[in-house]
Amino acid sequence: MNFSQRHLRPRAWWLVMLCLCSQFSRATEVPGDLPPRDGPLASNLEYSTEAPGSDDQGWKPRQNKHHVGLSIGSARLPCIEGMVCRRSGKAITLYAGGEFSQRWGFELAYMRMSNLEHVGNAVRVRGLNVNLLGELPLGSRVSLTGRLGANYARTRMDLATNPAVPTGSAHGFGLSYGVGLNWDVSQNWSASTDLNRHDFKFVTGRDNVDTATVSLRYRY
Repeated sequence: MNFSQRHLRPRAWWLVMLCLCSQFSRATEVPGDLPPRDGPLASNLEYSTEAPGSDDQGWKPRQNKHHVGLSIGSARLPCIEGMVCRRSGKAITLYAGGEFSQRWGFELAYMRMSNLEHVGNAVRVRGLNVNLLGELPLGSRVSLTGRLGANYARTRMDLATNPAVPTGSAHGFGLSYGVGLNWDVSQNWSASTDLNRHDFKFVTGRDNVDTATVSLRYRY
């Protein structure tokens, strides 16, 4: 009896693997009568493989061209070696945007950063950010996003531990850029994680602030 069971187990595993492979091949089939896609990087979100009238609607083309969202995370400033300072603080961003095409869009954001320290002093940042967005699909739901733009921010530096460093406010324009990974949860909702770098003007000079955030976006 033990001898026969040992020989049946490999056959059972092969049957399971064959079933999984068949299901995967069926899931990746694309009907041949679909119109040509918009370039080699077209997303699978543009098409629905379900027949008309089917109960399972599947993933439909993106019809919503505008979005609003909220992102929260951490902001980081460089810390001078040998100084005791808080390396990271809080970052909150409210944003809205739209799409020029299936691959390109724009975004306007209001950002606020707090609980930061720089050269021994407490730092706060408030500003506006305008970005050009690009999207590279990695699958039917996942895409790699990139952004490049400019910000106008007001920074405030208050005395904390280093009285030799100037304090006060500064404002000006700077560059912003970053990358992210986006996941389309449904036709209207998506979630993403992003890494961004902002160039700000302080009373002590210009410096970069890096942010790592998670975001929830609603399309309409």
